[in-house]
Amino acid sequence: MLARSGMMVLAALALAACAGLVETRTGADAASLPPKMPVEVVLAGVPDALSSATRAAIGAALADHGFTPAPEGAARLTVALAERPAAMAVIAADGRDISPAKRQRLLQDCADRTQRLLLVLEMPGAAPVRAWAEEAHCHGTLAQSVAPLATQAVAALAGKALPVHVRSGRD
Repeated sequence: MLARSGMMVLAALALAACAGLVETRTGADAASLPPKMPVEVVLAGVPDALSSATRAAIGAALADHGFTPAPEGAARLTVALAERPAAMAVIAADGRDISPAKRQRLLQDCADRTQRLLLVLEMPGAAPVRAWAEEAHCHGTLAQSVAPLATQAVAALAGKALPVHVRSGRD
């Protein structure tokens, strides 16, 4: 009986290790997209298998903030989606930490991967503006992260995102 209840506790802990709180980090050069402006969405560097989900998630996030997706808008929003080992940092040429490395947690059973969505907004007569959202996952897939990343990156572009957003999801 004691062995069985011990096994149940171990099984519950194993399942709990996959689900939990996920931190989404966001940032933007500046909030610059005026509401109601038509925006042409261009996917660059998005895996083919995720292109329709990414386009839908970006379109929904734009609509939630009052922006109008259009085939040929006054603004162009380029979307890139990437995944890399979380132990690897991305550092700018000037030494600035663009995306810091993440250390593996104690007793974690797999290596984290950083999933990052980048938006680059280009408007006539203005410098490009970048906004991004990223999460680290051990078990969560890029396909599961597309919608939350799109929501937070567009919110950052609109100036309505916190630097860290916590949601429940698959770690």
